[in-house]
Amino acid sequence: MSVEITCGKCGEKITNMKMLKSLKDVMNPTNGKCPSCGQKLSTSEFSLDVQEK
Repeated sequence: MSVEITCGKCGEKITNMKMLKSLKDVMNPTNGKCPSCGQKLSTSEFSLDVQEK
């Protein structure tokens, strides 16, 4: 299973993980912002889309 994290504003891929991590661990390398558009990422406002491949 792989997990892809994308920005909700611009759709840019932020990271791709092999295993689930906490949202704070995902946001730390980017200082809590999307590296592409600068949108502030939130740990309380997010959506989850599951796709079987």
